[in-house]
Amino acid sequence: MNDRTISSALLLGIAAVERDTGIGKDSLRVWERRYGFPQPQRDAAGDRVYPLDQVERLRLIKRLLDGGHRPAQIVGLPIAELDALTRQAAADAAPAPSPAAPAAAADEPPAHDADEVVQVLALLKQHDAELLRRALSQTLMRLGLGRFVTDVVAPLNSAVGSAWMRGELQVFEEHLYSEVIQRVLRSAIGTIAQGDTSQLRPRILMTTVPQEPHILGLLMAEAMLALEGCRCVQLGAQLPLGDMIMAAQAHAADVLVLSFSPLLQNAQVLDALAELRDRLPRRVALWVGGSHPVLRRRLPEGVLVTQALQDLAPAVAAWRSHHAKTPSPGA
Repeated sequence: MNDRTISSALLLGIAAVERDTGIGKDSLRVWERRYGFPQPQRDAAGDRVYPLDQVERLRLIKRLLDGGHRPAQIVGLPIAELDALTRQAAADAAPAPSPAAPAAAADEPPAHDADEVVQVLALLKQHDAELLRRALSQTLMRLGLGRFVTDVVAPLNSAVGSAWMRGELQVFEEHLYSEVIQRVLRSAIGTIAQGDTSQLRPRILMTTVPQEPHILGLLMAEAMLALEGCRCVQLGAQLPLGDMIMAAQAHAADVLVLSFSPLLQNAQVLDALAELRDRLPRRVALWVGGSHPVLRRRLPEGVLVTQALQDLAPAVAAWRSHHAKTPSPGA
């Protein structure tokens, strides 16, 4: 094999880079013009080809983008700075220790101890979805759904995200975790909703705005709301705002619940909330949660922020107290 053959083997075409990194071709071309990176070479046909060191740098950029950074902040940075940002993001995402839930016995260790996190990460590395599902299901049965969500799933999400940011988990492994945990939660929620749910209130719609693909947080919120006797309808991710308005009417909804990750820009979140609050009937409450930093700011009037999953039960109680003498809109 000559030097030219070796060199060609170490270059990837733009389609291969897109598949490998998850960054679209259009973004690669725009970044090249706007930020001076990537800096592809050209093959004999004049097409872009990318050295492997640039592909590795693009992988780091993709991880940081998924963690909430903006292209303008990071695309032009050298790999050493990207690596430092990735390590810092992993440290920030690491779950902080906290005491056991009040319902736990005094001598019972917290459900989210380091051993359990290590166990799940080890199971992920075995790539056995059924083994992982059984382990999580057993923990669910031991703790009950409420504690499972707050004391296990929430810290595991942080731990998995942190491991992915450090490069200890691959994208497919993070996706496996997400799919398995969603299966476990949906199965558990299904066992709660028994009998006639037509009179359960509040009636809650749950979704995300366009360009917000993450729904695991919504599923965790649904579990907590189902335990409070709410009737929840999941509409999936990235629902257009106009369809949210129509769905609220079709389902005679009392509450619309949205979840926001740091992927969206501040203006996207604020504009969506302002438009929804303006277009939704006043009787439909708008509750939001998630990890987007803009949720800690002052939001449009009539938007309730639930900072933690444990805030949902008081929100439901307050809603029921306020609407105790209000007939259901579907009655």
